[in-house]
Order: sequence, then structure tokens, then C-alpha cells
Amino acid sequence: MVTGRQGSGQNLKGSRDHKYSLQEVASGVYLITDTNYHNVFTTTGDGVVLFDAPTPLVGFIEPAIREVTDDPVTHLVYTHVHNDHIGGASQFVTPDTKIYAGAGTAEFLEARQDPARPVPTHIFAEDTTLTIGGRTFEIAPDRFHTVTGDLLINMPREKVVVAIDTLGPDWMPILDFSITADMYGYMKIFDRILGLDFDVLVGGHDEHVARRSDVELTRGYVHDVYQTVKRVHSELDTSWIYAEERRDEQRLALELFSSVWVDAGKEIAERWKGSPVQGAELWAESHCRAMFLYVNWTD
Repeated sequence: MVTGRQGSGQNLKGSRDHKYSLQEVASGVYLITDTNYHNVFTTTGDGVVLFDAPTPLVGFIEPAIREVTDDPVTHLVYTHVHNDHIGGASQFVTPDTKIYAGAGTAEFLEARQDPARPVPTHIFAEDTTLTIGGRTFEIAPDRFHTVTGDLLINMPREKVVVAIDTLGPDWMPILDFSITADMYGYMKIFDRILGLDFDVLVGGHDEHVARRSDVELTRGYVHDVYQTVKRVHSELDTSWIYAEERRDEQRLALELFSSVWVDAGKEIAERWKGSPVQGAELWAESHCRAMFLYVNWTD
């Protein structure tokens, strides 16, 4: 099989027949996508390293790998615990497969005992440099999406970063910033990514990989949501709620609180209408609601 093609962003032979696209985004680093989900694998000279195994792509991963190498998947990395991204893992695991994950992800999967998501064999509790074959991976456990933790992965020589569920280059994040559970960590991760020397960011969704400008744009959007919600929230007067009968307090609180994310969402949707990325009009209110929960109780 052919390996080591130079990154051209072009579909490799046979991809369209299988209803997926396979692109070499850096030398020996390949992106599989069905235009909604995507994930990445890399050849190493010592087996294939597969990052996640998204359920919607599970039927495409093996054919895609066979387009470029006969080597088996020897290493599987879980970027986080969500089953839409690692729910197909069991199909690529043998008794010899090394499975890597952050400590929180490993703890959850150990307790969950889900056959579709085999328990990790190697755990990252702190920043680690991993060498497999001829490739180096800088693994940074962080928490920018899930409560159990996430991995930020940098391939410094290839200038590829993997940060799943942070952003897609063509669309805004979906519901509640892709159901982000740690808004503080999420807002910080963009600066951490931009501090790396990279050409390509794999975010887990969309048809295309992201570039530095996409990270900057999404960071700007997220911080605009934060500042807008914070301003609208600062204008709240909750004293009148508690002057009412106690039995109405919850209803009145809901009316008042929801006014923040509704008003802020309308403002954000209007301001980002016509942006290079789509979806503000669909998701801005949910983004503002998620940000309200952070601003009101944590910030």
C-alpha cells in the first residue's frame, strides 16, 4: 500500500465510492469525514495510531486505513468520554491494542464497563510526550468540554492539533457550545491552542479541518457571548422576585433568568448574521443560556 503521501487536501482514490472522504492533512496524517463527523489516524512505522472511533464513521475507518497502509491499529487514543466519538472503539481493539485516555475518562469507563468503549490500558494524569514509531505526540490532559476531562493533542513536527468538540471551521458550535460542561475551561482552551505552532486543527466535526484563523474567529464569538451575557445579566434586578409570594418564586425566577439568554441571544444572532461561519441564528440562544449558567453561578 502507499504511505507517506504529501498533504494535498485531495480525496484519495476510492474514497467517494465508500461515501466518505479521506484527506492527507500532513505527511502520514489522514482525516476521515462524512461531512458531519471527522477523525484522524496516522501511520508511524510501528502500527497505526487512531484518535477516537466515532460511531457515525465506524464503517469507514477500516476501509480508509486500508487505502494507505496494511498496518494494524496498534494504538487507540480516547480524546474524551462521549460515546458519539468513541462508541465504535471496540471494533478496533484486540488484546494487544494499547488504549490511551485521560485519568477522568479512564475512571468513568472503568466504572461504566461499556463493551463499546473498552477500558483504557494507559492513562494520562499529566502532560506527557509520547513517541510511537517515528512520531511524537504531546498529550495534555485538560478540561474544556466534559466533566471527566479532555485531551489536547499536538503533533509538533506535523503541525497538527487534535482538540475534539472545540470548533468546526464552517459552523458555530451546536447546542450549549456542543454541550460543554466546563465553560471556564472552554473559554481558555482557544488561547492554549493558539499558543501552539500548528497549521491544522482537527475538531471532530465538519467537512474541513480548521486553521488558525478559524480558532481566532470562534474565540471571538465565544468571548462576545460571554461579554454580552455578562452585561445583560448585570442589569438584572432580582429583589422583586423575593417580594412576591414564595409559591411564585420559581416561576418568576425562570421568567427573569430566561430573559437574559433570550435578549442576549437575539443580540448575538443579529451581530453575527453574515459571519463566515453558519449557525448563529440557530444556536445563539442556547449558547447564551449555557453562558448564563456560568456567569450567574460560577464566574
